[in-house]
Amino acid sequence: MSIKTDELYPRYLNHLESQNLSTGAFELLKISSTKFEEFKFRYENNPTFQEKIDNSFKQISREEKIDEVIVDDFDLFLEELDDPKTKQEDFDFDF
Repeated sequence: MSIKTDELYPRYLNHLESQNLSTGAFELLKISSTKFEEFKFRYENNPTFQEKIDNSFKQISREEKIDEVIVDDFDLFLEELDDPKTKQEDFDFDF
């Protein structure tokens, strides 16, 4: 089984990104099945480490979801601007 298909692989990548690694070291660790298995063992057997990884991963996921909502709303706004049925008064704001 490829490590990339493991459900913990995204958490492993997040963990690697949180460390100050050189680009080369990061790329090697991304594909190292030995290092991934060490991470997985530690994750499954150390509750403190697991909680730290999960909290970090949740924060990243939350930020990505917020970014998606902002982009979707902005795209909708741009579509409304391009719609010829939309009047300019709809976008005049008094500050």
